[in-house]
Amino acid sequence: MRSIYLDYSTTTPVAASVRESMLPFLSEFYGHPSSSHWYGRAAQEAIEDARSNVALLLGCHPSEIVFTSGGTESVNLGLLGVARAITRNIPELTPHFITTSLEHTCVRQCASQLEREGWHVSVLGCDRNGLIRIDELEGAIRENTRLVSVIQASHRIGTLQPIEAIAEVCQKRDILFHTDSAQAVGKVDCTVESLGVDMLSFSGHKIYAPKGIGVLYIRLGVPIEPILFGEGCEAGIRPGTANVPHIVGLGQAAKLAHAGLKSTIDGISSLRDRFHQQLESIIGRIIPVHGAAAPRVPGILSIELPGVAAEALQQRLPEICFGPAVLSNGRTCGRVVNPTHAALGLTEQQSTNTLQISIGWTTSEDELQRALHLIAAAYESLVT
Repeated sequence: MRSIYLDYSTTTPVAASVRESMLPFLSEFYGHPSSSHWYGRAAQEAIEDARSNVALLLGCHPSEIVFTSGGTESVNLGLLGVARAITRNIPELTPHFITTSLEHTCVRQCASQLEREGWHVSVLGCDRNGLIRIDELEGAIRENTRLVSVIQASHRIGTLQPIEAIAEVCQKRDILFHTDSAQAVGKVDCTVESLGVDMLSFSGHKIYAPKGIGVLYIRLGVPIEPILFGEGCEAGIRPGTANVPHIVGLGQAAKLAHAGLKSTIDGISSLRDRFHQQLESIIGRIIPVHGAAAPRVPGILSIELPGVAAEALQQRLPEICFGPAVLSNGRTCGRVVNPTHAALGLTEQQSTNTLQISIGWTTSEDELQRALHLIAAAYESLVT
């Protein structure tokens, strides 16, 4: 059975050139990057080359790039590290943090942690297309608001938030602004100057690098404290021995993403839209797309199947690797409320009928055609 992988928003395969770039640092170049001998210098030079490639992708200075173990650590370091620096610098202040109902679990849990540390927290809603309202953001800002975090692209429906407009609101009020760009980097322009953000986080395994490596961009001058402790690396912000092979792989992935950004946007957007149109044509029904009226990243398609539960469809199609039909607490051990669907105002039935598909660099037209006919056949066998 040939599998058809349609779950690129969850994770991507490691690109061939990324894998090849890592191999020497898993064998002959095994030195510790803090060592002064030749092996150590080779490892440190490779790290700095990777840092330069990531900085080129984000349009920033290499010194503003911090390597982490992944997107979750990047979010924690950015939000908690900056929040604690703010609290230390202004101990008399009870600060206020603003985020949204669309965030990844790591941002939501950081917000809960900030509440435990004495911060006030506000959570913004969104419209039916998954876009936050700038006037609602402005209305939520208080005199003590010091930090805002808004996801750049929804990991569930792909909606792109108006990050530039949000940044402008924050800049006018001297509020630090973080964006979780895990679903946006390598898919749309994420140069930090155009976005206007103070911090940006992403994960390597979303852009064809290995799992276990991530990035926090933090603008020079933004106050931050480490949240982990040990021997200082990454300019003293993040301790621990550098994961040299994964950093090298991420640098190569960033190089590929920078070179192929335009073709990624055009090619994958076209595949996504054709897939939706052809599926409607084959089954002869209108298939609503969540966030259809909003800007979206190229590869994510969240659709509502009329009269059929997505989980039931997936069970009939073991050869297709879809995105999650049912959210669980880290495991497929029980149904929980999907926060993004709740934020969109979907009914329980609409949420149950939602199928998430995401495509990527290696998705072929042939794979999508096979998937179309398999999905249509399974749908017809289930529809009442």
